[in-house]
Amino acid sequence: MYYFIKIFLFMLLFIISPIYAIEVSPMVITFSPFETSKIPSSMIYNDLSRDVAFEVQVYEVKFDPLGLSEPDLIPLEDSPLWVFPPLLYLKSGKNQRIQFRWLGETVPKTDKTYQVSLIEQSVANEPEEKQSKLTVLLNINLIVHIDQLKMLPNLNIENTHLEQNSIVAKVVNSGDGSSRLSDYDMSIFYNGVKKETYYKDQLKSQGYDVFFPPLSSMFIRIPLAFSVDNLNSKKMHIELFK
Repeated sequence: MYYFIKIFLFMLLFIISPIYAIEVSPMVITFSPFETSKIPSSMIYNDLSRDVAFEVQVYEVKFDPLGLSEPDLIPLEDSPLWVFPPLLYLKSGKNQRIQFRWLGETVPKTDKTYQVSLIEQSVANEPEEKQSKLTVLLNINLIVHIDQLKMLPNLNIENTHLEQNSIVAKVVNSGDGSSRLSDYDMSIFYNGVKKETYYKDQLKSQGYDVFFPPLSSMFIRIPLAFSVDNLNSKKMHIELFK
């Protein structure tokens, strides 16, 4: 089974109602461990009609080298990724900024990805009538990418084939740096003839992007504007250009 992992990997926000919610901006943060002049951050907005409290848990994301299974989340007790504050209390209608910084004694040997989970805790001073209405505690996930300029991706495209009216391919990143599909122009060829081109951010603007972590594989699925009836998959290939 293929897992098509978009840039909002693990970004699941449970919403109590279509009107009131917890909002996070941004939900994906990328920064260098060498950056000291500016502290990356996200803003948490409590648009619920009740107060909320969260405890922060940091996970390291381990990607499958073959790209055949979902990433593993490794909980970290002594995380090199510093998140402040570790506990949040937000009154209804209020907001708070959470900050991130790399505090590891050494920098990673490859680009790294972490999931920062805001796990809701029961509010002890909530009135009993409000507590009875709370049936689901929220679990809000942010993604933090640790990116180093000296770490470079090395992408190779394998196993290109057709599925319905889309072209599917396995993208193997053998480099120590990460990248995204939206970093590249992409051309689709059939029998040596260029049939279609997508430019940087074109698919992203339509809601589709794929993150390529280091030393891992991901599958991409690209819709085709031309008919694939009676086409030979072996004559099709994809090229990516910076």
